[in-house]
Amino acid sequence: MNGKFSQICQKDLIGLKLSRFVKEEDLDSFLDDYLKGIILPKIIGLSGPLGAGKTTVAKKIIKFFGCNEVITSPTFNIVKSYEVAEIKIFHVDLYRLNSWSEFIDLDLPLSEDNTLVLIEWASLMMEANVPNMDLIKIEIVDHEKREIFINV
Repeated sequence: MNGKFSQICQKDLIGLKLSRFVKEEDLDSFLDDYLKGIILPKIIGLSGPLGAGKTTVAKKIIKFFGCNEVITSPTFNIVKSYEVAEIKIFHVDLYRLNSWSEFIDLDLPLSEDNTLVLIEWASLMMEANVPNMDLIKIEIVDHEKREIFINV
């Protein structure tokens, strides 16, 4: 665990939610309380090692907003977009980008009304210090369990 997150976890901060053992079948209920409080526009960064479940969390978030489409990883497309009623959702995978400027070149509507931007591999752009970005950090505990930190 990196220093920033261990410092946060040692304190009892409002807005940080921590669950030590979250299985995939418990993920919806874990995310629901957080997602019910979201005000759009919102940027949510997802970080964690390969196979931690970033895409699984992104799918759950997109489904929460009512998307009935098949949701797949945007690894090769870099960006996939969905529209649900008046909400525009952009699911971004930074794994293949080399710089913050390449992200900016995607020209995403980061602060447009009714917009949700989900960014996988957000740790690759942490130096950019994106304002108003919530960060969901996922750590692998074992094959079925994850430790999830939500920093808002």
